[in-house]
Amino acid sequence: MNKARVFQYCALLLRVVVSADEARRVHLSQVPESVDALIDALKEKLQLQGDFTLQFEDPDFANALCTLSDISEIPRDRAVLHIKWKIASQLDNSDSQSLGSISSLDTASLNSPVHTSTNPSPTTSSNLRSTSVWPSPFPIPPLSHDVELKLRKANEAYEKTKIGIDVTRDIKTDILDKITQVTFNITAYPRPHEVESIAVALISKYPCLKENDGNGYEGWLTSIKNRFSNFRAKLRVAGCSEVSINSKSKGDGDMTYTLKRVKRGEINHCPNHPNEHDDASLEEQRMLLVEASKKARVDDSLIRVKMDLTFSLRRREVVEEQPMVMVIQNRWPALFFKEQIVEEFFRITNKNLLGTFRAAVEKYRNSFGSTVPGKHPLERT
Repeated sequence: MNKARVFQYCALLLRVVVSADEARRVHLSQVPESVDALIDALKEKLQLQGDFTLQFEDPDFANALCTLSDISEIPRDRAVLHIKWKIASQLDNSDSQSLGSISSLDTASLNSPVHTSTNPSPTTSSNLRSTSVWPSPFPIPPLSHDVELKLRKANEAYEKTKIGIDVTRDIKTDILDKITQVTFNITAYPRPHEVESIAVALISKYPCLKENDGNGYEGWLTSIKNRFSNFRAKLRVAGCSEVSINSKSKGDGDMTYTLKRVKRGEINHCPNHPNEHDDASLEEQRMLLVEASKKARVDDSLIRVKMDLTFSLRRREVVEEQPMVMVIQNRWPALFFKEQIVEEFFRITNKNLLGTFRAAVEKYRNSFGSTVPGKHPLERT
């Protein structure tokens, strides 16, 4: 039997580095037949969305990273894999996006084996984000053509002299604008370590921008933070829901206002309304949805369309007003349908609820099992 063929029947233990601050342990009963099959298996087991390639730590080169192009290259029995997200290619047109589409990033979504209608309807998907993982490394987007040329020449000079470029106002503005737009496609409130990863990626791609003092990017880190703050202020004035809900100055003069930001992995925390809709039109749709929910024979397709359409209104109520469950049940009865619980979870997190739950149970089953000797956690009653 072919040696490579025998290798495919061996079990494989993997440590998968998903991002800078997340690594997962994955056990495969056998090695997949191809790299594509391995990627599909990782997407299923780790509940990942989007396109990515794989790199592995090569023991022949002191664990240096190498791109996995053939499944036979993977170390036998156990290996460390690094996920490299293909986001940069999707951000090439970020400078041409309008303010209304700033929350959309067209990455592929996960197809659930247990629930097949997890993609938002086309009429409402433009106001929703669809990426849930912070890319590592952060993909610095293409800059203006003239700025790219200047930095390319400056990089060549830096290799010889180790002297950085004199950053002019137009260069700095172009860099910060492009980075800010790309970041807001992922989140309106990046965490400190995520902002730092942007600064690190910037001087890695353009060494000529490295500063002489400290870690080489402290000044860029401050500039990026300030630009994010200024951009959020512009979006707040423009009416962007996700930042408007965090306005400190409220209409009733109450200045004690808690910052409402993503805490539990919501990628669609409080999206804008769909195009050509406002509070009044969505309230009409909500009332139609309530009527449809009370019918003896519920039209599941209609319910889903209406729930997709009114998602932004519903999220604004939940985030801003934080109503009691009874209030939500009266206003949104369809939200408590079994199918819509799964759908709403996907709208908010872009992850399949049942798949995520099963993956979590699988991850912790050994520790669960230790509480009841002799029984598998899923066998307990």
